Amino acid sequence: MADQEPQAKPTPALNLPKGDNTVEVHIINTTTDIVVPAWAFVQPVQKGHETMNMPTFAFLIENKKLGKRFMFDLGCRKDWWNHSPAAHASIKNGIPGLKIEKSINQVLKEGGVDDTRINGVVWSHWHWDHTGDISLFPTSTDLYVGPGFKEAFMPGYPGKKDSPMLESDFKGRNVHEVAFDPSKKIGDFPYFDVFGDGSFYLLDVPGHAIGHISGFARTTPDTFIFMGGDICHYGGSYRPNPYAPMPSTIPSSVPLDARFRNPCPCSVFQSVHRDPPNYRTSAFYEVTQKEGAWYVDPPTAQKSVNSLEKFDAHPDVFVCVAHDGGLMPVVDWFPKGTLNAWRAQGWKAASQWGFLNELPVDGKPGRPWIAPGLVRDGKVVSKEDA
Repeated sequence: MADQEPQAKPTPALNLPKGDNTVEVHIINTTTDIVVPAWAFVQPVQKGHETMNMPTFAFLIENKKLGKRFMFDLGCRKDWWNHSPAAHASIKNGIPGLKIEKSINQVLKEGGVDDTRINGVVWSHWHWDHTGDISLFPTSTDLYVGPGFKEAFMPGYPGKKDSPMLESDFKGRNVHEVAFDPSKKIGDFPYFDVFGDGSFYLLDVPGHAIGHISGFARTTPDTFIFMGGDICHYGGSYRPNPYAPMPSTIPSSVPLDARFRNPCPCSVFQSVHRDPPNYRTSAFYEVTQKEGAWYVDPPTAQKSVNSLEKFDAHPDVFVCVAHDGGLMPVVDWFPKGTLNAWRAQGWKAASQWGFLNELPVDGKPGRPWIAPGLVRDGKVVSKEDA
């Protein structure tokens, strides 16, 4: 017999801004595929899920009324070995797998977008899997970063020896460090109106990295997309939650792997939850609190994730974090279409439980690695050669 459906808590108000101006949002597979050690991102680590797969997404935001095009994140530069010494060491010493097929500029051009006519790039944060190679964009393309970025990382290497950025990233380019007014918030996050017309906001979302910011785009007058960046790295870090419990049966509309029944009883996943008695109303993982993890302030990062749960449960908001593999088989990818019709297409519901494919069940690991090792010039290289 199926479990009784738990009672969802009322979704908290988010103070969603009113307005009629919208942007078109394209989600882009940057072709940056990463395998990471789970302990550096989540806790507790489950047996069979010691490593995590991370595809990497960026977004093209078009305000056609104003004639503006912005990118939100860029994935990793294809020639990752040409990063700054600090970024290169991070890849070499901390990443089990990395494969990049194309630069974001190549992806844009193949999709019919002139990368020389991108007005601005937003970096959600400074990590190498989000910053791409901005030197491939003309200096007329402005760069937007979060609070504290300039002091921490500029002018870049070699002028700042330990910087993960390169001086060439900034040469001749306008770099805007966004200032947030803490009295103006969407949900729990202070916001900045990028175009000044209520169509695209940046949110101050602290915890993961210095200057971490998220994007919030109006796709219709009443619907929004939350571009999470790395507010967290896995769908099971904020799903299920008290406002959006896991259903007793995962519906057939959710693309689950062949190893699961379709539709699939949710009880299959109870044993791999951090809190089995509450596996339908609390997230599978929390933000790791371990020293040396990929979070500059883990307690604050967990607070941000807790706030994200409210957005994820809201019927007018579609949350898309940068590494959520559950989106892969569901949405229309650039250049096919936009995300704007996400509610009419049912993409939120169809992708909501896709993260379950990664979980180990019955003692068997989840999906195999999406990156076979450190791939350089199309070939897997040893750590020594990286």
